[in-house]
Amino acid sequence: MADSVLELHKKAFIADLHCDTVGKILEGSNIQKDNKETQIDIPKLLKGNVNLQVFAAFINPKYSPNHCTRRALVLIDRIIRLTEENKELTLVRNPTEIRKLRKGKIGILLAIEGGDAIEGSLELLRNFQRLGVRIMTLSWNKSNRIGDAALDRTKPHNGLSEFGKTVVREMEKLHMLIDISHSSVKTFWDIYENTEGPFIASHTAASAIRKHRRNLNDEQIRAIGERGGITGIFFLPGYISRVKPVRIKHVLEHINHIRDLAGIDSIALGSDFDGMSERTKGLEHAGKLPALTRALLEEGYSEKDVKKILGGNFVRLFRSVSSPR
Repeated sequence: MADSVLELHKKAFIADLHCDTVGKILEGSNIQKDNKETQIDIPKLLKGNVNLQVFAAFINPKYSPNHCTRRALVLIDRIIRLTEENKELTLVRNPTEIRKLRKGKIGILLAIEGGDAIEGSLELLRNFQRLGVRIMTLSWNKSNRIGDAALDRTKPHNGLSEFGKTVVREMEKLHMLIDISHSSVKTFWDIYENTEGPFIASHTAASAIRKHRRNLNDEQIRAIGERGGITGIFFLPGYISRVKPVRIKHVLEHINHIRDLAGIDSIALGSDFDGMSERTKGLEHAGKLPALTRALLEEGYSEKDVKKILGGNFVRLFRSVSSPR
């Protein structure tokens, strides 16, 4: 890889908005060393020059209705202990702590994937925020007490529930990022109507490029951009292209489409590493991220715009949402 590409990649602040690695760790994977089981481990993060990695506590609906909070706490405890046990990692909760990240130190930001974790309680939501959770994906593939999921055909609430409306308003008050990944289209627009500030899709893609109920349509992408939010592009092959094997060029198609619809400031990375059974060729793990930088430059993106996509846009948004309005 050309020295100029690696130089730019090292200068950029790189943020990945979503991974499911903590589940692999609980199953026994050791991320202190490079391993074949996980797409994220400390050596791969360092090789990929990742400065900020969002670790999601994924709440499988099988824990519903009364064991989701416990599951979330177990996962969050493991993530926090990772930062205590490894000198390369540090827990970050605010923009000041992100600014203090130094070379060789990887910031870990807490997220919850699945609002089932709060078990219908705003009190639990507030306590998760106190623990350091700054992003919550409202649902996963099954609808819950907050709202309907994109892949759940039953759609019991026809969008957000009344409780869900109180959740998104409370998240805004708490300066938490509302993550609409996995939400149904109607849930998306209910979130839009019941909030004022920006929100995100941490890991998704464009439906116009790869038609899938989990991907966003053009109107949704524009709405996120108009609010000042961001769409994190994931590398999940089945959601990126029907072509096999899926390659970096197919990921670029989604990035280009979102840029054309919502502007360069609305794009981020949301790999979904360790949440997939197949891998995109050339982006098999976090250590391969320099290849995406090269591809973006070859596609004609300026160095300034590449830096925005790789992490600058998320840092700007996080700073904005974390500040009192």
